[in-house]
Amino acid sequence: MRQTIRARIALFSFAIFLGLIGLETGLALRGLDRALLEVADRDLADELAELAADVVDGDLAELRELASDPATNTSDLAFEVRDGLERRHDAGPEGLLYAIRRAADRHLLAQSEALGPEGFGTSGTAVQRGALSFRTAPDPREGRAGESLRLARLDFGPYQLELARSLRSFSALYRGTRARLLAIFAVVSVAGGAGAYWIARRALQPVRDLIGEAQRLRTLSEGALPATGRRDEIDDLAGVLNELLARVRADVLRIRRFTADAAHELRTPLAAVRGHLELLLAKVDADAQLTLGGVLEEVERLAKLVDQLLLLEKLQASPETGVRVRLDLGALVDDLVEHLRVLAEERGIELSSRSERALVMGDPEKLRQVFVNLIDNALKFTPAGGRIEVAVGTHASRVRASVRDGGPGVPPEDAERIFERFASDRSRRAAGTGLGLTIARAIARAHAGELRLGASERAEFVLELPAAP
Repeated sequence: MRQTIRARIALFSFAIFLGLIGLETGLALRGLDRALLEVADRDLADELAELAADVVDGDLAELRELASDPATNTSDLAFEVRDGLERRHDAGPEGLLYAIRRAADRHLLAQSEALGPEGFGTSGTAVQRGALSFRTAPDPREGRAGESLRLARLDFGPYQLELARSLRSFSALYRGTRARLLAIFAVVSVAGGAGAYWIARRALQPVRDLIGEAQRLRTLSEGALPATGRRDEIDDLAGVLNELLARVRADVLRIRRFTADAAHELRTPLAAVRGHLELLLAKVDADAQLTLGGVLEEVERLAKLVDQLLLLEKLQASPETGVRVRLDLGALVDDLVEHLRVLAEERGIELSSRSERALVMGDPEKLRQVFVNLIDNALKFTPAGGRIEVAVGTHASRVRASVRDGGPGVPPEDAERIFERFASDRSRRAAGTGLGLTIARAIARAHAGELRLGASERAEFVLELPAAP
């Protein structure tokens, strides 16, 4: 699949933009997660200080009463207090817990009843911050599967105190913020994609203008590619192409001058040779007449070639010459087909036309020459018993005419080459100058039209001209 530079620039820019926005979103979510944990840790540190004060005062009865309180066991807080000292290096999420443990017998002083004998467990990696250590672990309380606790532990004297707070509210805030950020990410991605395409389109607009101007200059003998005036890469490209265009035009002009000069020089001697041959034909015997007749035919063919070269040079040098009138191309074609039908019937070929009223502005003689050349070309390659169809019609603001023959057709790779000067014919048996199609296309372009090969399996030549207003 063809991928334009515009599409590649847009995709590349969009990929970078998407990557940066994705990175920013990820960093924002990670920062939010850390900020929420820091808030939870500060709250835990404050709560832990109050519980530690109760333990130091020896007010364990109040702690045990708090542990058995149903309201405490259904809240987001849980605690565990043990006497003795046991260092633990683990962490976990959600809840409030207090624990103090004796290293020898791990005597439990107070514990939230909903915890069970295992307490908070040891999962999670602890992070030490001064005298406190923090970790995140699954909530072990019944009915809270999938939730997390943030735990803070304090070891002081013979006691170990562990306090936990549920991260349920923090998780809900995190998920809500993440959903909003992802929605914003999706919207910004779509807008970024459209913006990348717009930027690529705008950046390459001078290139498209350059291409359009180059296509327009294909049929002109003068003109240059415009510069933007910004002294950028587009101006550099236009300058290089203009230099190349000037060199090509100089070479083409040199060849055309040589061809025109040679044709002019050949015209007079050919006319003299033809005159002498015609005089000799009247004075020699039958055998000599046969030989000289063949020579005269070749001289006449050469003279026709010279005339066509001069006509082609005139068309290319001054395409706007000639009288332009408003005419019915359909009527012109019908009249020409009627005159050439006799020639086609002599060769056993059926020549027909199907023409509508189609008005154009043009030179009648030159447009007639186009169809003479096309029908003559069709007669060369259509075998006896074949059929040649000529059609003229109007499509929107264009007049379309076609000449379809019954020959072998033209290979796709030769679709443009056959319009070149002296191009090889479809069959080498056909005699011709090799300039008929070249002249026909030159006349079509002189009328702001185009002559091309059609898409038919048989050889079909299509002429398109602007319709007259």
